[in-house]
Amino acid sequence: MAGLINNLIDTIKGQTELFRGVVALSADKKKYIIQNDIENLREIVKQENIIVPKALKGDKVRDGIMRDMATVLNKPVDELTLTRIAEIIEGQPEHAEYIAVLEEFVLVATEMKEANDSNKLLIENALDYIDFNMNIIHSSLDAQPIGYGAYDDDNRQPGSFIDASS
Repeated sequence: MAGLINNLIDTIKGQTELFRGVVALSADKKKYIIQNDIENLREIVKQENIIVPKALKGDKVRDGIMRDMATVLNKPVDELTLTRIAEIIEGQPEHAEYIAVLEEFVLVATEMKEANDSNKLLIENALDYIDFNMNIIHSSLDAQPIGYGAYDDDNRQPGSFIDASS
Protein backbone atom coordinates (compact mmCIF):
# COMPACT_ATOMS: atom_id res chain seq x y z
CA MET A 1 0.00 0.00 0.00
CA ALA A 2 2.91 2.40 0.71
CA GLY A 3 3.98 2.14 -2.94
CA LEU A 4 0.49 3.11 -4.12
CA ILE A 5 0.39 6.04 -1.71
CA ASN A 6 3.79 7.27 -2.92
CA ASN A 7 2.65 6.93 -6.55
CA LEU A 8 -0.50 8.89 -5.71
CA ILE A 9 1.57 11.59 -4.00
CA ASP A 10 3.84 11.88 -7.05
CA THR A 11 0.86 12.03 -9.41
CA ILE A 12 -0.87 14.73 -7.36
CA LYS A 13 2.38 16.73 -7.23
CA GLY A 14 2.64 16.53 -11.02
CA GLN A 15 -0.93 17.64 -11.48
CA THR A 16 -0.43 20.51 -9.04
CA GLU A 17 2.51 21.77 -11.14
CA LEU A 18 0.42 21.55 -14.30
CA PHE A 19 -2.39 23.47 -12.61
CA ARG A 20 0.10 26.14 -11.49
CA GLY A 21 1.03 26.56 -15.14
CA VAL A 22 -2.63 26.95 -16.07
CA VAL A 23 -3.11 29.56 -13.33
CA ALA A 24 -0.15 31.55 -14.68
CA LEU A 25 -1.51 31.30 -18.22
CA SER A 26 -4.94 32.36 -16.98
CA ALA A 27 -3.48 35.54 -15.50
CA ASP A 28 -1.90 36.36 -18.86
CA LYS A 29 -5.11 35.40 -20.62
CA LYS A 30 -7.08 37.83 -18.44
CA LYS A 31 -4.67 40.64 -19.32
CA TYR A 32 -4.94 39.87 -23.05
CA ILE A 33 -8.73 39.62 -22.93
CA ILE A 34 -8.91 43.06 -21.30
CA GLN A 35 -6.45 44.46 -23.86
CA ASN A 36 -8.32 42.74 -26.71
CA ASP A 37 -4.97 41.26 -27.80
CA ILE A 38 -6.13 38.41 -30.03
CA GLU A 39 -2.65 37.36 -31.17
CA ASN A 40 -1.35 36.78 -27.64
CA LEU A 41 -4.64 35.09 -26.70
CA ARG A 42 -4.03 32.60 -29.49
CA GLU A 43 -0.58 31.86 -28.08
CA ILE A 44 -2.03 31.30 -24.61
CA VAL A 45 -4.63 28.90 -26.01
CA LYS A 46 -1.86 26.99 -27.82
CA GLN A 47 0.04 26.63 -24.56
CA GLU A 48 -3.13 25.53 -22.75
CA ASN A 49 -3.72 22.93 -25.44
CA ILE A 50 -0.34 21.44 -24.58
CA ILE A 51 -1.05 21.35 -20.82
CA VAL A 52 -4.62 20.00 -20.92
CA PRO A 53 -3.73 16.57 -22.41
CA LYS A 54 -1.02 16.19 -19.76
CA ALA A 55 -3.54 17.00 -17.02
CA LEU A 56 -6.02 14.50 -18.46
CA LYS A 57 -3.29 11.86 -18.52
CA GLY A 58 -2.58 12.65 -14.85
CA ASP A 59 -6.28 12.19 -14.07
CA LYS A 60 -6.20 8.75 -15.68
CA VAL A 61 -3.07 7.76 -13.77
CA ARG A 62 -4.60 9.00 -10.49
CA ASP A 63 -7.84 7.12 -11.21
CA GLY A 64 -5.85 3.95 -11.91
CA ILE A 65 -3.96 4.26 -8.63
CA MET A 66 -7.20 4.82 -6.77
CA ARG A 67 -8.73 1.73 -8.41
CA ASP A 68 -5.72 -0.28 -7.28
CA MET A 69 -6.08 1.14 -3.76
CA ALA A 70 -9.78 0.24 -3.74
CA THR A 71 -8.86 -3.32 -4.68
CA VAL A 72 -6.21 -3.56 -1.93
CA LEU A 73 -8.61 -2.08 0.63
CA ASN A 74 -11.51 -4.18 -0.65
CA LYS A 75 -13.69 -1.06 -1.02
CA PRO A 76 -15.82 0.16 -3.93
CA VAL A 77 -13.78 2.63 -6.00
CA ASP A 78 -16.60 5.19 -5.97
CA GLU A 79 -16.32 5.41 -2.17
CA LEU A 80 -12.61 6.20 -2.35
CA THR A 81 -11.91 9.93 -2.61
CA LEU A 82 -8.66 11.79 -2.05
CA THR A 83 -10.01 12.97 1.31
CA ARG A 84 -11.13 9.47 2.28
CA ILE A 85 -7.65 8.15 1.46
CA ALA A 86 -6.21 10.72 3.90
CA GLU A 87 -8.42 9.26 6.62
CA ILE A 88 -7.51 5.68 5.72
CA ILE A 89 -3.75 6.25 5.78
CA GLU A 90 -3.77 8.22 9.02
CA GLY A 91 -0.95 6.96 11.22
CA GLN A 92 1.17 5.77 8.28
CA PRO A 93 4.53 7.44 7.55
CA GLU A 94 3.25 8.92 4.27
CA HIS A 95 0.25 10.62 5.90
CA ALA A 96 1.85 14.02 6.63
CA GLU A 97 3.31 14.35 3.12
CA TYR A 98 0.04 13.20 1.57
CA ILE A 99 -1.94 15.82 3.53
CA ALA A 100 0.48 18.60 2.52
CA VAL A 101 0.38 17.59 -1.15
CA LEU A 102 -3.40 17.25 -1.10
CA GLU A 103 -3.88 20.68 0.50
CA GLU A 104 -1.63 22.30 -2.11
CA PHE A 105 -3.48 20.46 -4.90
CA VAL A 106 -6.86 21.69 -3.64
CA LEU A 107 -5.56 25.25 -3.24
CA VAL A 108 -4.12 25.42 -6.77
CA ALA A 109 -7.18 23.70 -8.28
CA THR A 110 -9.38 26.32 -6.59
CA GLU A 111 -7.19 29.15 -7.93
CA MET A 112 -7.42 27.63 -11.40
CA LYS A 113 -11.20 27.38 -11.22
CA GLU A 114 -11.53 30.98 -10.02
CA ALA A 115 -9.23 32.24 -12.79
CA ASN A 116 -11.15 30.28 -15.41
CA ASP A 117 -14.49 31.56 -14.09
CA SER A 118 -13.18 35.14 -14.16
CA ASN A 119 -11.92 34.78 -17.73
CA LYS A 120 -15.16 33.14 -18.80
CA LEU A 121 -17.10 36.11 -17.43
CA LEU A 122 -14.80 38.58 -19.22
CA ILE A 123 -15.25 36.71 -22.50
CA GLU A 124 -19.02 36.58 -22.07
CA ASN A 125 -19.09 40.33 -21.38
CA ALA A 126 -16.98 41.01 -24.46
CA LEU A 127 -19.31 38.87 -26.58
CA ASP A 128 -22.35 40.67 -25.13
CA TYR A 129 -20.72 44.00 -25.97
CA ILE A 130 -20.05 42.87 -29.55
CA ASP A 131 -23.61 41.59 -29.85
CA PHE A 132 -24.96 44.89 -28.51
CA ASN A 133 -22.90 46.87 -31.03
CA MET A 134 -23.94 44.60 -33.88
CA ASN A 135 -27.60 45.13 -32.94
CA ILE A 136 -27.12 48.90 -32.93
CA ILE A 137 -25.44 48.80 -36.34
CA HIS A 138 -28.08 46.48 -37.67
CA SER A 139 -30.96 48.62 -36.40
CA SER A 140 -29.40 51.81 -37.79
CA LEU A 141 -28.98 50.14 -41.17
CA ASP A 142 -32.59 48.98 -41.10
CA ALA A 143 -33.71 52.55 -40.35
CA GLN A 144 -31.83 54.15 -43.27
CA PRO A 145 -32.03 52.95 -46.83
CA ILE A 146 -28.60 52.39 -48.30
CA GLY A 147 -27.90 53.53 -51.80
CA TYR A 148 -25.05 53.40 -54.23
CA GLY A 149 -24.64 56.43 -56.39
CA ALA A 150 -22.87 59.66 -57.11
CA TYR A 151 -22.42 62.02 -54.20
CA ASP A 152 -23.97 65.43 -54.43
CA ASP A 153 -26.08 67.41 -52.01
CA ASP A 154 -29.19 67.27 -54.22
CA ASN A 155 -29.00 63.59 -55.12
CA ARG A 156 -27.41 62.00 -52.04
CA GLN A 157 -28.84 58.68 -50.95
CA PRO A 158 -29.59 58.51 -47.19
CA GLY A 159 -27.28 56.09 -45.41
CA SER A 160 -25.03 55.69 -48.43
CA PHE A 161 -21.70 54.02 -47.74
CA ILE A 162 -20.21 54.43 -51.18
CA ASP A 163 -19.27 57.70 -52.84
CA ALA A 164 -19.15 56.98 -56.52
CA SER A 165 -18.11 60.54 -57.47
CA SER A 166 -14.41 59.90 -56.92
